[in-house]
Amino acid sequence: MTSSLVLLGNSKDGTINTFDLTGDTLTPLAVSEVGVPGLPLAVDARRDLVFAGTTKPGGVTTMKLDRATGTLEAVGRVEAPGAMVYLRLSDDGSRLFWASYHDGVGGVFTVDESGALHPLGDEIHYPNLHSVQVSADGRFAYFVSLHDDLIAQYSVTDAGLAPLDPPTVAAPEGSGPRHIIVTRDQESVFVNTEYSGEVLHYRRDPASGTLDFIASQVCIPTDRGLTHSRFGADPRAEDLIWGADLHLDDSETRLYCSERTRATITALDIASHGVLGEMIAHSDVVAQPRGFAILPNGDLLVASEIDRIVGQYRPDGDSALSLVASFPAGLGAYWIEVIDR
Repeated sequence: MTSSLVLLGNSKDGTINTFDLTGDTLTPLAVSEVGVPGLPLAVDARRDLVFAGTTKPGGVTTMKLDRATGTLEAVGRVEAPGAMVYLRLSDDGSRLFWASYHDGVGGVFTVDESGALHPLGDEIHYPNLHSVQVSADGRFAYFVSLHDDLIAQYSVTDAGLAPLDPPTVAAPEGSGPRHIIVTRDQESVFVNTEYSGEVLHYRRDPASGTLDFIASQVCIPTDRGLTHSRFGADPRAEDLIWGADLHLDDSETRLYCSERTRATITALDIASHGVLGEMIAHSDVVAQPRGFAILPNGDLLVASEIDRIVGQYRPDGDSALSLVASFPAGLGAYWIEVIDR
């Protein structure tokens, strides 16, 4: 029976929950202290290292994972000129990319064999950078600016980040692009939007690394009384759209999107070549689901950033979700990583 470790970063508490997933059963193992808030996570499974982004002060704490107990111990730290909201490790483990929303800055570290981090080149600057993704070959990186409705695209060189031509690709005006993912074939990129509740599909040229906008599709319930949001608004007070996270299932035929105001996850059909299909199902989940993950058994683990709880949900044939179990979590839970055990 397959077994995995599941890590949950709690942004307000500065803690990481570890769970064992054996088959369909999720079991709490440990709670580890990072000591400072933030906690976007990136995992180097080969070296049993976990990189935890922090906000006060901004930087990255490197932690050693004990796979037997699930505990993590801090073994290093590097400062950065921004409060971390997103980390992404290159597939070969040699580069760690980061983005800071509040400080509008991003960059990349080299990772040496010991796991120590070293700044590479100059930082990049766009207002409210919310996420970063890197191509599987490590040659290109993409930073999403929520404020400016764009994706900044770069080649990754030995000297750092070099803008592509063109340096940016647009998202719809006022949509608030947020998180970005790349399909396994590296030919499609999906970005969800915080203010309009959409998924944006971009076609990617693997040779040049450049993106071209193809289409968009709503990926939230349209019957819950929500309207288009805007920068600086209070979504829950004004009943506004508040998109959060998105993930593809293992088959890459279903895309799931979370919306925080009404606490839902929507499943969207994905056809061949990343073509956006219709919405399949809308499911009620834990309050304010900022982050979630799809587990190896196909279940979804959904974190509430306000209720100190994480819920395990199982999709049916139409991808509607049913609650299987819930577990205590820290305050501000949102970042989830899964590691083969």
